[in-house]
Amino acid sequence: MTVLSITELKNLTAGLGTDHSLEQYRDRHRLAAVLILIYQGSHEPEIILTQRSSSLTNHAGQISFPGGTVEEGDSDPVHTALREAREEIDLQEHEVEVLGIMETTTLPSGFAIAPVLGVMESLPRLTANPGEVEEIFSIPLSLANDLSRYQMDFLEKDGLRRDFYYLQHDSYYIWGATAKMLRELALHLNPGSKL
Repeated sequence: MTVLSITELKNLTAGLGTDHSLEQYRDRHRLAAVLILIYQGSHEPEIILTQRSSSLTNHAGQISFPGGTVEEGDSDPVHTALREAREEIDLQEHEVEVLGIMETTTLPSGFAIAPVLGVMESLPRLTANPGEVEEIFSIPLSLANDLSRYQMDFLEKDGLRRDFYYLQHDSYYIWGATAKMLRELALHLNPGSKL
């Protein structure tokens, strides 16, 4: 298990850019952006996650990153991710150092999501918006960065089987798009990995 520092994380993601558009997905998808926020915890860097409110229309009760749908007036995915993080967990945009945008993830539910990677030196005081978020928690970056921890599971719906990755942390079952994006981050941080 490799424990990366925030400085090492910045070096490994130096090639990510923020000049990223979701426009090519607009015809067939709902556009969205999420914030993969990594901060320096007491022992190692950690990643902020939320448990979505069970009353939401889309992906209710699931583990996710702060984020949401692109709205009119959003200039780019970074703007969307930071605006949504402010609305959901009261994160102040100016406190986040944006490292770049990872590859867009498309979902069977019809979303195209741009994962925005950001870092902070320490965890700010966060407050969950009860209409959107039931809980804010974090997982160690070393867990997310360990490709051997990702397992496969599946769902069957309307006669179709859908395979997906999941990651277990304590009682949290992190699956679907969130696990896929965490795994994409791990692949980026472990170039040349065969997993």
